[in-house]
Amino acid sequence: MNKIPFLRATGLAWLALLAMSGPSRAADCRLLAAFNQAILAKNVAEAKTIEAQIIADSVCGSLGVDVMRQRASLEVAMATAAGRAPGGQAERERLLVDADEPDVFWGAAAELAEMRFSQRRFGEAARGFERAIEIIKNPTKTPKVPSEAMIKAILDRAMAARQLTADEERGAAQYANATRDFRDGSIGGSFSEDVRGFKPKIVPMPINFETGSDIPTVIGRKALDELLEAVKEQKPAEIIIVGHTDQRGDPGTNMQLSEARARAVAKYLTSNGVKAKITVIARGSREPLKIENASGLKEPDDIWALNRRVEWRRP
Repeated sequence: MNKIPFLRATGLAWLALLAMSGPSRAADCRLLAAFNQAILAKNVAEAKTIEAQIIADSVCGSLGVDVMRQRASLEVAMATAAGRAPGGQAERERLLVDADEPDVFWGAAAELAEMRFSQRRFGEAARGFERAIEIIKNPTKTPKVPSEAMIKAILDRAMAARQLTADEERGAAQYANATRDFRDGSIGGSFSEDVRGFKPKIVPMPINFETGSDIPTVIGRKALDELLEAVKEQKPAEIIIVGHTDQRGDPGTNMQLSEARARAVAKYLTSNGVKAKITVIARGSREPLKIENASGLKEPDDIWALNRRVEWRRP
């Protein structure tokens, strides 16, 4: 299966782009030349030593985020190469964990999250993809905005990881909360209205229900509460709730069940003070989720889990 687009974009080309930005903003920084030399030599240990000196320096300190991002990008590129070598997965993981630690490079967060996804550690993957979204939203950490296709790929993967974390048929399910917006602490991540110009229109949510019922499970209630919080914060004038089921069972029954579940979500919102116009749509099993990246998914169980969803669609 093919890797998703952002994995192909976080490599030496991105490193070169980062190397061209940042240093010109601090020509007086005496440490910068040595740092750049360490980066070109792929000497991570030396780069980290000089990075610490730059952060502590009164002249160079303003470049702290830039140099951390450059070093993280180098480690991501090295991790990609390590992953292609026989027995290189341990080294790939070590490099990605180290690259992600400063929390300044969305590529490191997304790459590590993708590794966790492939390891079926979906809760960690969800948190990593969600954090990558918030790093992208932060202009200080991400001065150059990724393409809309890349932002969408990360959002899609974040929502898939959240769905699979909450899959109660798989056992040991839990709810992975969306991350908080870096600016004001409101719900962000995959619930974000705007990610640097990209406006997500469909938000699949793990609102789980008891089998054959419109009664939410414990995890389903947590998802409902988070949706309610997001709606109250974002104050949309119109809300579209779409119910879906997986492909098992009678199509007619699935259609009725998806409508009942969507109506249960709408009722929960209105009974908790939401005044927006709410439109309910039932799709049953007729609209399976369009999965752009199926790597790391086991069929049919993971696909069924992703199709058992309720979507919040923005007009």
